[in-house]
Amino acid sequence: MSGQVLSVFSAVLRKDLRRELRSREIFISSFLFSVILLMVIFYASKTSGVQLEAMSSGALWLCILFSGTIGLNRTHQSEMVNGCYRALILAPVEGGWLYLAKVCSNALLLIVMELLLLPLLVLFYHTDIGKNSGALLAALVLGTLAFTAVGTLVVVITANTRMKDVLFPVVQLPLVVPTLIAGVNATEAALQGKTADNWLQFLVAVNVVFLAAGFLLYDFLLEE
Repeated sequence: MSGQVLSVFSAVLRKDLRRELRSREIFISSFLFSVILLMVIFYASKTSGVQLEAMSSGALWLCILFSGTIGLNRTHQSEMVNGCYRALILAPVEGGWLYLAKVCSNALLLIVMELLLLPLLVLFYHTDIGKNSGALLAALVLGTLAFTAVGTLVVVITANTRMKDVLFPVVQLPLVVPTLIAGVNATEAALQGKTADNWLQFLVAVNVVFLAAGFLLYDFLLEE
């Protein structure tokens, strides 16, 4: 990575993180939505007699799915309103590096939210997150990175359509299903103190595929 590429990459990453740290609008709304969703699933599971511990990993990844989708969509809309993408097109680097910076910033914000949700998962679902904390952290990081890799690419594809708010989740959901399945199974195995090497390896493969596709296509999509 050359000095110019590193400079542009870090500038875009700092800009996205600084903007969210100043406003906190997207992060707080996504976090509150996740808390409400966790409580709804908790009371629904409790009244139906389902074992709470069995619902913990699925509940967490539902929060990641819905809150992440809302956050990615609103982040992209703020860029469109402020005309930031016009400036990104003029950046003296390949569009793929801008894509990686966007993925990293979105993933970091989502991972912070997930870490804040883990104590609530322990409180509501009586889950022991210390049985295999390393595998749990790996599942969340790899799964979140794959989720944002897909979402950051799809949100640009649907940006110029009339029904972009509806079309984005419709297009994104089928693409993130493998990530959700692997993330739920890897997280469940980690919460039970088991190894989840197969699912983690699958998440690594998904990351390689979508990050490579995004890196190659992002420049063309920005120009479109």
